[in-house]
Amino acid sequence: MHSGFAALRGDYPMNLRQAYRDTGPSDAVLRELGRLDTIWSQARKTCGAEGPWLCGDYCVADAFFAPVAARIAGYGLPVTPQAAAYVAVHLPHPSFDAWRAAALIQGPDLPQYGRDHPPANWPVVNHS
Repeated sequence: MHSGFAALRGDYPMNLRQAYRDTGPSDAVLRELGRLDTIWSQARKTCGAEGPWLCGDYCVADAFFAPVAARIAGYGLPVTPQAAAYVAVHLPHPSFDAWRAAALIQGPDLPQYGRDHPPANWPVVNHS
């Protein structure tokens, strides 16, 4: 995520504290979301993944895409049902849960990450 998806990173900064709705993504962001769907679908097809992760079991590729999943979930970005299912499986994962919990308690809110979109509740996580 550090060098790609510039529109997604620029328009939707990492924010694990606040979720938003009605964000109205730009055409550039929509293209990048489409590219992500293609990447994720191809990875699952190439790896023959069974289950919710890109290569079967949770792996470094999934950890790499956790910030993307956080942005899609936190800003309510429009994705395909397959991409939405992949995003949703990240949220209750213990690594993601610990990462977000740390973000909620460490440090002050940073105004540069706030947006003028209507606030929303962070997506509900089912830990079952």
